[in-house]
Amino acid sequence: MAGALTRRLITAVYEGRSRKVETLLQRGASPCAADESGETPLYLAAVSGHTEIVRLLLEAGATPDTESRGQPGSAGLPLCAAASWGHDEVVRELLAHGADPDRREDDGTAHTPLLWAAGGGHHGTAVLLLTAHADPDAALHGHTPLMAAASRGSTAVVRTLLHHGADPHRTDALGRTARHMARELSGKDIESELRRKANAGPGVRCEVRRTPHAGGTELVELTLRAPGRPGGAVWVGETGHAAIVALLEEFPSACAGSDGR
Repeated sequence: MAGALTRRLITAVYEGRSRKVETLLQRGASPCAADESGETPLYLAAVSGHTEIVRLLLEAGATPDTESRGQPGSAGLPLCAAASWGHDEVVRELLAHGADPDRREDDGTAHTPLLWAAGGGHHGTAVLLLTAHADPDAALHGHTPLMAAASRGSTAVVRTLLHHGADPHRTDALGRTARHMARELSGKDIESELRRKANAGPGVRCEVRRTPHAGGTELVELTLRAPGRPGGAVWVGETGHAAIVALLEEFPSACAGSDGR
C-alpha cells in the first residue's frame, strides 16, 4: 500500500497536480519516501518549479535537505535543484523550512546552491541564498561563485556577491581570479564563443535567441537541434564581461602577481 501511494504521489508531482498531491498526503502518502529509482517527491517538485507542491510536501513533513538518489537529472538536493534553474519561490519555501544554504550535493562533495545559482546567472536566487547567509566564497575545486558568475558574464550576480563579501582576490588551480576569467571573454562576441564551445556537427541546426537580462546584460541562448531528435542542447552566456572587468579592477590586489592585463 505504501509503495503504491508513493508511486501515485510521484506521478502527481510529475504532472504538477497540487490538489492530487494534497489528497494523497491526506490519505497517508509519505512526503519523504523515494520511489524505486531513489527519486524523492520534494526533489522532483523543486527541480520542476512547483512551488505549491513544494510547500505541501514541506508542511507534511518532507525534510528539505534529504538528497534524491534517482537517475541523472533526478539526483541531488532540492535546494540545489531549485537554485540551478532559478526557481526563486521554491528556493524561498525551502529556506523558510530550514534548508541549509551551504549544503553540498553528492554527500557533501559537489556544488552548493550558490554555485549553481551563480553559474546559471540567477540573480534573484543568489540574493535569496546570500540573505540566508550562504557562504559567498564556498568553492568547488577552487572555483568560487564569483568566478562562475564572472565567467558567465552575469554582472548583477557579480555585484551582489561582492556586496555580500565575496573575495575577488581568490585564485583557482591555474592562478586565475574572477577578473582574469571575465577578461578572457571581454570584447568577444558571445554568440561566436557559444558556437565554438558547442562544436556542432554536420546537419545540426543552430537557433539563437537574445533577450535583455538582469544588470543590463543581454542573455544569449544557443540551441542545437539534430535532425529527427526532439529537444536540443542549450548553451547560454551573458554579455557583461567588460563591465565585470571594470568592476573588479576596483580591487587592485586582485591582479597581484599577474601580468597586469
